[in-house]
Amino acid sequence: MRKTREQVWRELDTLGEDEVRQRLAAKPTEVEEPALVHEWLVRQERVNSALADTSNRLAARDAGAGGGVKKVVGSALLLGVAAVALGFMLARRKR
Repeated sequence: MRKTREQVWRELDTLGEDEVRQRLAAKPTEVEEPALVHEWLVRQERVNSALADTSNRLAARDAGAGGGVKKVVGSALLLGVAAVALGFMLARRKR
């Protein structure tokens, strides 16, 4: 029986990105749904990249600004991006 995208991605989320990459590198021919695994990894890279970009922008702002207000706004922005990323992942699960 073939698994749905949501089932495969839920299993991959449980394993974590590092474990998935290790298993894929160790036994690439034994991957059950290779297209879905690669799609999941691409999604993970996009989310991680977006979070890293946001963190870098916030760090640059904090370095140039000594004010506490900017730090609070930056923290709120980072939380907002994380919430959007989480919402994206949860919405993809429902499909």
